[in-house]
Amino acid sequence: MPIEFDVHITEKLLRRVTRRRLFRHWPRLLFAVVLIIVAVALDYRPGPWSASSIVGMTAIGFLLVLYPAIEIRQRRSIAAWKRMQGDAPVHYRLNEETLQAQSNLGSTELKWTVFRELIEHHDCILLALVQGNNLTLPREGVPAEALDFIRRKFQELRLPIKRE
Repeated sequence: MPIEFDVHITEKLLRRVTRRRLFRHWPRLLFAVVLIIVAVALDYRPGPWSASSIVGMTAIGFLLVLYPAIEIRQRRSIAAWKRMQGDAPVHYRLNEETLQAQSNLGSTELKWTVFRELIEHHDCILLALVQGNNLTLPREGVPAEALDFIRRKFQELRLPIKRE
């Protein structure tokens, strides 16, 4: 028997999820930046910079441009989606074969095999798709029976379930 429920997805939640995904590896990035700065400092000598120093500083510059550009692009995308969706809920229907979603913008039907992992946060549930995108469900809108069903489907398919 299918499980059906509606969720209201806020712009604030989507921005928080995007930022969380974008900066999930920040300790590694910070470590890499510090290593590059130390290497450049150790390599410093009067005159023109060495090729390795130029490459290192270019990498840091690239990160300083890339991350804000991604953040701006995602904010615009989320705002456009929310403007088109409005305050209407997204309707989900779960059955043994598929997950179906229907909103003001259209509908989709996904087989469970297109997912690669389930990530549970305190405020949301992310169903990560194979191609890198994910479905974001606010935890408060997902009934316990639906969450149990999703977990069971991921376990049946031997897909990872993470709690962060």
